[in-house]
Amino acid sequence: MFVIVDGIDGSGKSTVSRAWRDMFEARGEKIFETVTFEKSNGRIPTINDIGDATVICSAEPAYAGVGKILRDEMLRPNSGYTPRQITEAFAEARRERYESLIVPAIKRGLLIVQDRGITTSLAYQPAMSPEISEEFVASLPGNQLAIEWRPDVVILCEVPADVALTRLARRADKNDDSVFEQHDYMMRLAHRLQADSWKTFLQKNGTQFIVFDADQPLALAIKSAQHLLIDLLY
Repeated sequence: MFVIVDGIDGSGKSTVSRAWRDMFEARGEKIFETVTFEKSNGRIPTINDIGDATVICSAEPAYAGVGKILRDEMLRPNSGYTPRQITEAFAEARRERYESLIVPAIKRGLLIVQDRGITTSLAYQPAMSPEISEEFVASLPGNQLAIEWRPDVVILCEVPADVALTRLARRADKNDDSVFEQHDYMMRLAHRLQADSWKTFLQKNGTQFIVFDADQPLALAIKSAQHLLIDLLY
């Protein structure tokens, strides 16, 4: 099964992902984490790097390759990159990840849990500029690949934008000043994520969308997330 967890920054995606990882570890599953690998090795992992892992915990954009350029340069305010360039870079970073790891892992029947993905591009990029349409986003080669090898389930973590921004302000580890974390843009993104139009690109191929109420106390959110995954898997 391939599951993508998405939502605006501060929506609780990381909480859901950590709750699931803790549950996998408690059950004795062998986990391969792409973030750890990329930060340690400076490259995108391949299927040969995961060994005998049965669960892949992934995140976009990557911390290597084009994804690292996005994180370090392109997504910063006043970077000078156009919305089209950013959109194309996301698609290329996705192509790197899918060809080397995601598609082979799907073929192998592994469980993949990913923080952000093609869902983010379809929802976010059209909010950057009226020149970026959902159809343009979907037409890029890396995104075409991701739509073809679509997730089985998308979990959309839902919280008010003001709540998400308050959470981000409290996080000492969240200081990248991404263009996606500006208040007005966050409001637009929250609205975009609720729209149905971008979801059809995946729904027509069988992807199921589930809205997760992430505006709840941490302990309750963790339990709710773990129960949700158990329902999906078993």
